[in-house]
Amino acid sequence: MPDAPLLLGTIPLMLGADPLRLPDPFLRPFVDGGVMTLWLDGCLALWPPLAWATVARRIAELPLASADARAFARVVFASATPFTPDRILPSVELRTAAAIDGDAVLVGAGDRAELWSRERWDAVSRLRLDDLAAALGDAAV
Repeated sequence: MPDAPLLLGTIPLMLGADPLRLPDPFLRPFVDGGVMTLWLDGCLALWPPLAWATVARRIAELPLASADARAFARVVFASATPFTPDRILPSVELRTAAAIDGDAVLVGAGDRAELWSRERWDAVSRLRLDDLAAALGDAAV
């Protein structure tokens, strides 16, 4: 099976009361729908089916003896919401958790797309790649 296409780029959006349709550059991996979850750093993740299966399995395999692992799994799985590429409508709870109130940004993040509030994305995108790479040490690219 060929590798799934990487999700790339940044697209500003207005998220209102009507469902969002994924923009064309993001459509291909989501032809069969996807799953939206709360995610790290205060955004929402939009997972294509194959990427969701992989991350869901990894989360499910976290050690049950760890309270932090159990809490992480609960939050991600409890927030998981299936969607179709022409009908993405985050719940009020998901929008509140991600601080998305209208002005949003859809960001390609490799195996997933991330939906950010404009304000949070502006703060994250100001970080210098050099500083982030230095913080990663040997794990950096």
